[in-house]
Amino acid sequence: MKILVIAPQPFFAPRGVPFSVYAQLRALSELGYQTDLVTYPLGEPVALAGVRIWRIPGLPFIREVPVGPSPAKLLFDLLLFLWACWRLCCQRYDCLCTHEEAGAFGVVLAALFRCQHVYYMHSHLAQQAACLGHEHQRWLLWGLHRLQVWILRHAKAVVAICPALEREAWQMGARKTYVIESVALPEGLLPASEDGGEGVGQQPVAAAATATESSDPAALTLVQRRARIAIDRPDLGSASQGVGPVLLYTGTLERYQGLELLLESAVMVRQRCPAVRYQIIGGRPDQIAALRALCCRLGVEECVEFLGQRPPSEMAAYMKQATILVSPRCAGTNMPLKLASYLHSGKPVLATSIAAHTQVLNPEVALLVPPTSQGLAAGTLLLLENSTYAHALACAAKRFAARRWSWSAFVRQQQRLYADVVAAEMRRFPR
Repeated sequence: MKILVIAPQPFFAPRGVPFSVYAQLRALSELGYQTDLVTYPLGEPVALAGVRIWRIPGLPFIREVPVGPSPAKLLFDLLLFLWACWRLCCQRYDCLCTHEEAGAFGVVLAALFRCQHVYYMHSHLAQQAACLGHEHQRWLLWGLHRLQVWILRHAKAVVAICPALEREAWQMGARKTYVIESVALPEGLLPASEDGGEGVGQQPVAAAATATESSDPAALTLVQRRARIAIDRPDLGSASQGVGPVLLYTGTLERYQGLELLLESAVMVRQRCPAVRYQIIGGRPDQIAALRALCCRLGVEECVEFLGQRPPSEMAAYMKQATILVSPRCAGTNMPLKLASYLHSGKPVLATSIAAHTQVLNPEVALLVPPTSQGLAAGTLLLLENSTYAHALACAAKRFAARRWSWSAFVRQQQRLYADVVAAEMRRFPR
C-alpha cells in the first residue's frame, strides 16, 4: 500500500502536530507501508526508514510559521497543494493522509486521483484560531468552521486525537471516525537528525519519553548530565544554597497554554515556599521575551528559568529532576500531547480542570485545579506540602499511562485503521 501524507507544518518542529505526524510515519514504517510526506521547507530534518520526505521550496522572506492562520501559512499551503498534485501525477497512491487544514487538499485530490482520504483531526480549526487571538475575526472563524465541516463530511475516515474531538467530528457530520490518542515515544524511537541535514527551522522540544531510571551519574548520557547541571543550580532568590523544588512546563508558549496564569501563581507560591523554581521549556524568542517581561513586573524573575527549545532526547532528564509537571492550559478541547509524556514520567501532574485535560485525566492520576492563578497556586502548595499524596498520584499516573499509551498499542491502532482503508479500496477497485 502506498500512502501520501500531507502535513502543513514545519517538520520536525516543537509542536504537537509535527510530533503526531512523526509518530504516524514511524508506525507506518514499522507496518511496512510505502510512505511519502509532503511538508513545509522549515523544520529539523529527521531520519525515518522507508519514508521519503518532499519539501516545498522555501521562500526567502519566511523564516518561521507561527501556529494558526497567517499570511505565511497561506503561501506555504498554496505551494503544498501544488507539490501534492505533482506527487500524485508522478506516482499512484492508494491513500491520502492529511493533517489539519490540508484536509481540504485531500478532499479535492482524492476525488481527482481516485484514492482514499484519511483526515487526521488535531483540533477544531475555528476554536484554535480563536484561542490564538483571532476571536474578533468572525469571518475567519466562520470560514474555518465551514471548511472543516466540508472536510469531515467528505473524508473516507477521520482520526481524532482525543475523545472530545471525536464527538465534535460526529456533530460536524463525519461518516467514520477513529480515536487514536497521542503517544509518548519510547526513548529509542525519538526523532534523530539526519547526518548532514540542514534544518531551517528551530530545534524540536515539546514531546518527551521516559528515560531509564538511574541514580548513578556515570550512567547518564552527556545530554542528561548537562540537564542535571542546569536543573541543580541553587535558587538565586533563596537565602539557602540547597536545591529547591522545581515546577516544569514543556510545550509551546501560545496564549491558550496559560503561562501567564502559572507565573502569576508563582507570586503566591513563593510566599510559603521561597525556594521554589519554575522551568519553562519551549517557545519562540519573542514569546520568551514577553514572558520574561511579565516575570519582572510580577517580581518573580529570579525563580523562573526559560530554557528555550530543547530536543526530545533531553526531556526525560529534565522531567526526572522536576518535582511537579504542570499543564496550565486555559482554553481548547484537544488533548495536549505533553500529557502522555507527563504521566509516563513518574512525577505528580498538576493540570487545570478544562475539557482538554479532563477528557483524559481524573483526580486519581492528576491534581486538577480551576484555570486561575489562585487555583494553580493552591494546587502547587498542596503537592509540595504533601509528599505522600504527590508520590501516590505519580505512581497511579504512571500505571495509567502504561495501560493507555503504549507504543505497541498505537501501532496496532494504525494497523486497524489502514486495514479498513485497504478493504475499502479493494471494494472500490476489485482485482
